[in-house]
Amino acid sequence: MDENEVKAEKKRQKSEAKLAKRVAKVDLADTTAQPQATASPSQIQQGDESSVGVRFAEIVRGIIYVILAVSLGVALVLGEGEVIITLEDIINNLLVVTFGKIILVIIALALFIYGLKHMRLVK
Repeated sequence: MDENEVKAEKKRQKSEAKLAKRVAKVDLADTTAQPQATASPSQIQQGDESSVGVRFAEIVRGIIYVILAVSLGVALVLGEGEVIITLEDIINNLLVVTFGKIILVIIALALFIYGLKHMRLVK
């Protein structure tokens, strides 16, 4: 066997090994995959990965973002910077009221869960 034949044989073996690896991956994925027909619409939309706590935290984060966006829009329309509601303003106004303290506990819990998600400690 000359050098070219050896190289060709090595190439053929390498491509056969790659093909076998791909086939094995596809077979493994087929056996572990859950059929989509049995999944509920909420599982398809949200995914199985996120827990109830993480979804709750994302909703609270979304509410905070909406409040900030609306106040920023009002500030642009009115042309005054004092109408922008920041997280600090929300906290200061909620600390005064007893019910506001409960809301702040909920916000703190949601932000804590969301922080754990970003540290990849919670799914």
